[in-house]
Amino acid sequence: MQPGACSVADELGFPTETIPDADALFMRAHRMHFCGDVLKPGVFRNQQGSMSVNWNKYASAQATKQQATKNPDMNAVISLIAGGIRKIDKLDVQHTPDPDNRAHSEVVLPINEQDLTEVRVLLLRLAIVVIPLAGQQS
Repeated sequence: MQPGACSVADELGFPTETIPDADALFMRAHRMHFCGDVLKPGVFRNQQGSMSVNWNKYASAQATKQQATKNPDMNAVISLIAGGIRKIDKLDVQHTPDPDNRAHSEVVLPINEQDLTEVRVLLLRLAIVVIPLAGQQS
């Protein structure tokens, strides 16, 4: 690169990195995705083309909870291990930082309903609630 030239990563503010298989990803789970204390598989869904998660290298579970735009206390936080996600056929984890969130990462879920149902069940088996909803036990 020539002196003074900017890369795409410079323009974004943060470089894209490879997330190691052993690292955790945090995701908010709104109370509507629980039946009592039990997480429902519908929590795993595409929003604007992918499922948004935070890489634990740059965000804590508590910081992830506080990113809820309206009421953080209406959200639990779950953790998924990147390598476990990658073991699910056709899933991958990509670090996609944005200027406001260096931890931002994405998992692209299947569009086909039958495949999505299967993936949701597999992701549910990997998920660990690390910050329960207010009033719940972990």
